[in-house]
Amino acid sequence: MSQFSLFGAAAAEPCLDDLDGVLLAGGWWVHVDGVARLSVVVTQRWRAEALAAEFALRGVGAAEGDAIVPAEAGFGVRTGFHAALNPQAARWSRGANAGPPVDFTLTAGGLRLWAITAGSRDDVGYLLGTALPDDSVHMAGGAQLSRLGLAAVSLSGRGGPGWRVTSAKRIRRLGELLGVAPEGGEQVWT
Repeated sequence: MSQFSLFGAAAAEPCLDDLDGVLLAGGWWVHVDGVARLSVVVTQRWRAEALAAEFALRGVGAAEGDAIVPAEAGFGVRTGFHAALNPQAARWSRGANAGPPVDFTLTAGGLRLWAITAGSRDDVGYLLGTALPDDSVHMAGGAQLSRLGLAAVSLSGRGGPGWRVTSAKRIRRLGELLGVAPEGGEQVWT
């Protein structure tokens, strides 16, 4: 039996700021004709389906048949093109470069989306993957984990890139923040 967290993803209203978790896991923005779309590649079908559902829950889902597409490394998952995503995309844009906003604060919903996109349990703890080791997005992810009481170890080589949360106490806290596993993801959830 797990305890319900007042600060976890289940207690928070889904919002567009939660999409930051997908960006920590390697997501990217696409801009076309004054609208934006968030895309990411995931390795397993359950992750793709869970993300597509989370995007729809936030009102930015893609049209049927366009949310999940085949990708070389698995499945491409994307929101629809929406003007409502422009402010989110602008927060992560620095001219031609992308990076976390100066005032970046990861929400519990964002942590959940990060875990859906690139989280998994392993022999040592729980790994939250990032696209690159030691870049500004990777470092921001580690700082936000610490802010949430989930101090983690940075991995750049084997098992990474990403952040590994260890200790029973931190993993219990992580589980409280993430909430119930998405359908199909029970084996890799906390």
